[in-house]
Amino acid sequence: MNARYGAVRRRRRTVVNLRTPLRMSLVALVIAALLAVPALALELETAQSVRSTQGVVTAAHPLAAAAGAEILAKGGNAVDAAIATAYALAVVEPHASNLGGEGYMVISLADGTEVAIDYRSRAPLHVNVHTPAETGWPPHGILTTLIPGMVKGTELALQKYGTMTLAEVLEPAIRLAEEGFPMGDLLASQIADAYESFLLEYPEAGKVFLDNMLIPEPGTIFRNPDLAHAMRLIAEHGSDVFYFGEIADAIEQATEGWVDKASLAAYRAYERDVVRGTYRGYEIVTAPPIVSGVRVVETLNILELFDLAQYGHPNHPTAAHIMAEALKITQADYNAYVWDPNFYRVPVEGLTSKLYARERAALISLDEAKRYEAGDPYAISPAGEVAFTPATVEESPSTTHVSVLDKDGNAVALTQTISSFWGSRIVVPGYGFLLSNHFRQFPGFEVDDPFRPDYAAPLKTTRTVLAPTILKKDGEVRLVIGSPGAARIPQTVVQTIVSIVDFGMDLETAIRTPKFHVSGLTLNLEGGWPAESAEALAALGHRVNTNYGELDLFFGGLNIIAVEDDGTMIGVGSFRRDGGASAPLVVEEAVVH
Repeated sequence: MNARYGAVRRRRRTVVNLRTPLRMSLVALVIAALLAVPALALELETAQSVRSTQGVVTAAHPLAAAAGAEILAKGGNAVDAAIATAYALAVVEPHASNLGGEGYMVISLADGTEVAIDYRSRAPLHVNVHTPAETGWPPHGILTTLIPGMVKGTELALQKYGTMTLAEVLEPAIRLAEEGFPMGDLLASQIADAYESFLLEYPEAGKVFLDNMLIPEPGTIFRNPDLAHAMRLIAEHGSDVFYFGEIADAIEQATEGWVDKASLAAYRAYERDVVRGTYRGYEIVTAPPIVSGVRVVETLNILELFDLAQYGHPNHPTAAHIMAEALKITQADYNAYVWDPNFYRVPVEGLTSKLYARERAALISLDEAKRYEAGDPYAISPAGEVAFTPATVEESPSTTHVSVLDKDGNAVALTQTISSFWGSRIVVPGYGFLLSNHFRQFPGFEVDDPFRPDYAAPLKTTRTVLAPTILKKDGEVRLVIGSPGAARIPQTVVQTIVSIVDFGMDLETAIRTPKFHVSGLTLNLEGGWPAESAEALAALGHRVNTNYGELDLFFGGLNIIAVEDDGTMIGVGSFRRDGGASAPLVVEEAVVH
């Protein structure tokens, strides 16, 4: 990643053939069948890792990545492909994201346009500060649902920055839902984990995800015709059918009026300014508040003040210690200052300034692990809001991420979620999609603290840690990165950027390198972390926890694209989940297989 990316601009017809490892042969057969489009011969390469000059898509499932690559092969841009992939994930990874969920998208176009699309879920119109306590914070169910944002947000992005119609980009996902695909180990295991709940509490979910109310085996062909029906309605009528029409009626009925039609009609997705920063010569383009892009920039600003490369490897105890301390500092700032920008002014300028980073970095000792309080970014960027540390909310390792880079240099980093795996577990009958369970993240009202910025309110969103990010050099995209994993997301993204930029790792090595997650003085180390390093970190005062396996799902699921010096794009799907990468292949003549 040391030279400018030269976009390949040749236009050639493309055709469909699949090169995948033997272990993915069943998936390969299904991809080949699903992509047999009579009107256009397509050729894609789909595997855990691919190289291409024609564009790349990486996602949490190879079939979803292939859906996006199909759109690239048909002439769509990165925005078109990202949205196609997002909808395909609702089919093949339904436990992590769905039409009833939300997300955040960072778009960087070759013409210099940089924008973020905020489609976070929001509270219904009827809620107030007392509502969360009145619900009792159930882990799932009707009272955990919020107004979904995915359909509105993806439509906004497509209309403003895409080149294709909703019908065109939804076509691959609709085929997947109708014709089915072989269920992988991860989805089968997630269904098994939820089996008793689906069977006894949420029979509508059981009808969709169980095999005649039994746990499906890996390899079972899974179909969701109800979801295909919902997506066909959206393809034909746009988001209006979801927020005003028959799907809105069904959501209101499924939630017994908790998410009512008035609330759905009031929902808006937002275009927002991206958060920008720099790190060792790279330009950072990431998502603004209420998500964690600002924390990614602040952390990298702090780390830039240390010579990490001298330690040779990110698992070196001193390098890991510095990164952990920086992440603790920025967690304190994030907790204190990052709230819903529709309700509060967030001091983004202060939090992302190099001057503020220098002040915060001075707190780090190389000799001991410490706890940190929030700093004062208002001295840099007056904002008029008081700092506050919220209650801790338990987060699951859910969520999903998509990275796309097309042949013209347009890029999208998209992270979306339904909060916990399986979200609220409420499936909208007849439409086959799950609703999220984000409402449980609102705290209860406290009389002695009436002005907390995280109290529930109509159309307010909860804070989450999504961190879709793009790195550029000399204005050209060099890295598209993001991950699922709840609180691990910004930490995993930062560690991986450091592995690539500071330690010169190739993409696959950077992803496979064991990760850590720090919370207070507790330092969770992924399996494979060097024992001597773990001992040295414990000697510094970290409470080291090594009870994790290698490539553990807890530490996220990076889906990344990088660009080599000659302009070749490399995409790698997550090794910690069922990730895959896909790219159009170039041929001189169309060939139908």
